[in-house]
Amino acid sequence: MSSSLLVKTLEDLSLDSGYVAGDPCPSLSLSSSGRSRQSPPHTSTPHRGSWWQHAGSLYSRNGSWDTVSTLPEDAADILAKCPCLPELEEYPWTEQELREVVRKVVSSDASFTGDAVHRLSVLLRRALVRISREAQRLSELHRRCTRLEVQSAVRLVLSWGLAEKCVSSAVKAVSLHCMTSGDTARQQGKSARCGLTLSVGRFFRWMVETRVSVRVHEYAAVCLTACVESLAEEVAGRGLQAARLAAELEGGPVDGVTCCPVTAELLDGAVNNDAELWGLLQAYEHLICGKNAN
Repeated sequence: MSSSLLVKTLEDLSLDSGYVAGDPCPSLSLSSSGRSRQSPPHTSTPHRGSWWQHAGSLYSRNGSWDTVSTLPEDAADILAKCPCLPELEEYPWTEQELREVVRKVVSSDASFTGDAVHRLSVLLRRALVRISREAQRLSELHRRCTRLEVQSAVRLVLSWGLAEKCVSSAVKAVSLHCMTSGDTARQQGKSARCGLTLSVGRFFRWMVETRVSVRVHEYAAVCLTACVESLAEEVAGRGLQAARLAAELEGGPVDGVTCCPVTAELLDGAVNNDAELWGLLQAYEHLICGKNAN
């Protein structure tokens, strides 16, 4: 291959770039404020000698990296310098569908407020952007996105425990889809055949319109739908546990949370105190999950 070919970095991969000519749809842009389009081309790696000159200070006691930045800095100033994930204007689910997903987790005594469901939708959009970007990067070689790319992206982005649960749900959904056939299967939708609440067809259309890859397989949409639904159930379940703990601290019933429903504040508190969810559901690009959220 010619040395003049540009090496695409991870920051240059955005879901709205696509592989065909034409301007992307602005409402479906997943790039971060156009930074990837204006970034200079990646050049060759600098000479190794200059690196060793800077690294020589690591072996001196007074010039170690531990003493480089000892002055305290405000956390707000640090986060203000970090690039943020783009906010999705169009996403492949509705709040009514999320409420039905939440009903699978919460008991009859518990309740999710409307603000909590809306907050859950916002948090899931961030996870969807991270998984879709990684799936696009993995799909670039063969210019197609299958269930394998989606499952690999989930394993790379999510923590180990969450990834196993989401991948298991995806395998189960694909298996149910393969087992249903005949006239009765044609009368059912894809979501019903897969045992899912979220719309598989809407996820498939979203993956095509956002140009995750040139070719998107239907099983990739099934896997992504199952993973997002499983992640929504996990976040809702941990928010329910936080509500029960708040009810116990207030002297309420232990078995239910009738006096302390799951609100947006309780959901945010549950996410902020969870090592597996905090980095994944934050708006900053440099955080992924519990693997590097610290």
